[in-house]
Parts: sequence; C-alpha cells; structure tokens
Amino acid sequence: MWYENVSHSMGDTKRGRERKGMNKQTQRRLRIEERELEANDEPPSMEDEELRIGE
Repeated sequence: MWYENVSHSMGDTKRGRERKGMNKQTQRRLRIEERELEANDEPPSMEDEELRIGE
C-alpha cells in the first residue's frame, strides 16, 4: 500500500543536535556583542561621589 503526500522528517540525529547547539552559541555570542556595542554608545554613568555640585 502506497501513501502519497506523507511527509517524513529526518528525526533526531546527533549531527542535527550539534548543529543546533552551534547555532545557539553563535546567536548568543552575537547578542552579547550587540549589547556591548550598545553599552559603548551610552555615556558613562557617574557615581554619587563624583557628583559634587557647587564646590
């Protein structure tokens, strides 16, 4: 008996899990780099001790 239009997935493979893990690592690294770049665009925050007005 033949079934038409039946989709078959590859299932869970070790290589697929490894590739997915590498993609997640790459995405995480890119998010960290973006945050660092955004943080560099902001002016440095001043501590309360540095705020001495009227001296």
